[in-house]
Amino acid sequence: MSRQRGSAVLAAVLLSPVLLLALALAVQAGALQLERQRVHSAVDEAAITAASGASAAGPAAAVDRARAAALLREALATALRPLEGELSGAGADAVAAGAEVAVIDEVPAADPFTPGAVVLRPAIEARVRVPLRTGLLRVAAVPPTLTVTVVSGADLRRTGDAGR
Repeated sequence: MSRQRGSAVLAAVLLSPVLLLALALAVQAGALQLERQRVHSAVDEAAITAASGASAAGPAAAVDRARAAALLREALATALRPLEGELSGAGADAVAAGAEVAVIDEVPAADPFTPGAVVLRPAIEARVRVPLRTGLLRVAAVPPTLTVTVVSGADLRRTGDAGR
């Protein structure tokens, strides 16, 4: 009987580090998923901010594409700043500067980031590649940096186009 009790203690001692490592990896994977969601929210927020700032007035007004793209990049840098601790090798400004931005004001048009899709309303879209640190997941043969690609967009509203 004492032999069985000793083997249970030995099994618990040997399995504890393995179980703790598995728990730590699961927590880190969850944290990485949370960071991905926070990045996606930041890109969505930037697209909406840029779309509202770039909206034109009047039914014949044109959208200033350069201004709209600059607004998106500025809003993206601002939205990503709280996440800079998780960005790997790049700051919020560098990530925002590297964002691909498309302003679509003549519709219908091909979606620049989704092959085969069609944009039916004027929109501003962005594709952003964000390098995130993987932390402890390196133990599980995950590279130290994973690049998350997020595509987001927002409709451009034209005030004075209530009937459209």
